[in-house]
Amino acid sequence: MADARVGVERERYREVDKRMTQKPLFKRVAHIGLVVKSVEETAKRCWENFGIGPWAFYTFDPSNVEEMTLRGRRVDHAMRIASAMIGNIEWEIIEPLDDRSVYAEHLRLHGEGLHHVMFDVDDYDVAKARITRTGCAEIVSGRWSGHPYSYLDTQKSLACITEIWSPPAAGEELPSPEWTYP
Repeated sequence: MADARVGVERERYREVDKRMTQKPLFKRVAHIGLVVKSVEETAKRCWENFGIGPWAFYTFDPSNVEEMTLRGRRVDHAMRIASAMIGNIEWEIIEPLDDRSVYAEHLRLHGEGLHHVMFDVDDYDVAKARITRTGCAEIVSGRWSGHPYSYLDTQKSLACITEIWSPPAAGEELPSPEWTYP
């Protein structure tokens, strides 16, 4: 009986050791995304009260985001995004422009506040497959400027929604912002 318990314990430690030597999936926190009622008003408050800025503003909609999905179904939607850097982390604020997005849903259910954390990953496809294999469903996906992104429901394991994307290659530029503040 004691030998059987020792064998089980050894196997358990081998499994823990194997997981500890596995390459980390996330390289760094790239940005923190918040849902707000107005990106303009929020960016102005952040700048005036805390010196966060300058802000770059973009509109995401079917004209510049392809293959928009929500919980596995094609759902075109629109949002205005503003972003600013705090150190090496992007602070992203998102205003839904219609009632069809996960952002509008968040405002209805929770009000303004933290929505997701974006992590840099080495390989978007590998990361997405690894996360979904753990039982975390894809909530939102699309392609902005040719670069795929996904929001994954990691609430039970990370206590937040996770965003991953395939960033541009070195030297490749993303679209310029529509405007900046200040």
